[in-house]
Amino acid sequence: MRWSKTLALIFLLSLLSSALVASVGISYWSSLRPDMHAEIRLDNAESLLKFGNAVNKNVTYDFDLFWPMKPGLTSLSLHIEGIACNNENYKITVVTMNGRQLEGSGRVEFDIERKDPFLYFHVHLNLPSSCTVLPGKNDPVVVIDAKVK
Repeated sequence: MRWSKTLALIFLLSLLSSALVASVGISYWSSLRPDMHAEIRLDNAESLLKFGNAVNKNVTYDFDLFWPMKPGLTSLSLHIEGIACNNENYKITVVTMNGRQLEGSGRVEFDIERKDPFLYFHVHLNLPSSCTVLPGKNDPVVVIDAKVK
């Protein structure tokens, strides 16, 4: 096989692979959903809260979420299920991609304006040691709902 045929074969294979990758990418990004739902489990919450109560310290959880979503004004709702706190005195902080910090307690709702075809944010949850885990077989969860308006 001559070098010109080898180069032509390499060119055709790269063109074919580029077309394949482009078609997969277009099908993935064209089917973006306008809403998402997640339940993030708080592992070992009961033992951590008992230990936090013994040493008089709060318990914190941190996690990130990345969802491919349609761009636009997005309503974000967060709350905790399975934990009892006095006056819902825990604090949820959401940090968006542009560094904006949104804080609240109890059931919190925020509106975020997005131009990107994805939603990325960081969640910081601060539970006082006075909180307790409600009896049940499942760990407590942070319930997150996002919907493009």
